[in-house]
Amino acid sequence: MFSPALKLFSCLLTFNLLVACTTLSDSNSKTESWGISGKIGITTPTETVAGFIEWQQNDEQFDVYVSGPLSIGSARIHGDRASISISQNGKTTSGINPQALIYEQLGWYFPLENLPYWLKGNIAPFSKAKVSKNENGRLNTFEQDQWQVTYSRYNNYYDQPSRIKITQGEWKFLIVIKNWTFDT
Repeated sequence: MFSPALKLFSCLLTFNLLVACTTLSDSNSKTESWGISGKIGITTPTETVAGFIEWQQNDEQFDVYVSGPLSIGSARIHGDRASISISQNGKTTSGINPQALIYEQLGWYFPLENLPYWLKGNIAPFSKAKVSKNENGRLNTFEQDQWQVTYSRYNNYYDQPSRIKITQGEWKFLIVIKNWTFDT
């Protein structure tokens, strides 16, 4: 009746449709809401500052509050990969290039697009990475988009990173996460 090639093609087509439907329903039903609080140290080519960080992630939206004995005092960064607003000293500035606006307003060359993934101990899906894992199979270090990310400590209760060092040349960020929160 049907040739073996046609049967194989029909099976593969059915399988691909099932996988596509499963992928679509999973991505639409799964929400990614989490938050961290902790300390941040920032080294730029001209200064070194330290302070506190609170990061709230809700799907693609982020809300970051950085405060403490930083030279900037405090700043709130809100947005997603496509747009951002920065509030500092009673003034809010918005833009469509998050990386450029952070550099313009805060003086930081900050890997904002990748950070939601890196904070959770994952590689960002936008580009390839060279990976090294520890004896437990967790990410130890990796290089992605010319940044080196090192996880020197994990929170055993949440199985999430608790000490992350992110470097590129003279740019260094050390994030020590004290608390994790997860919304379902």
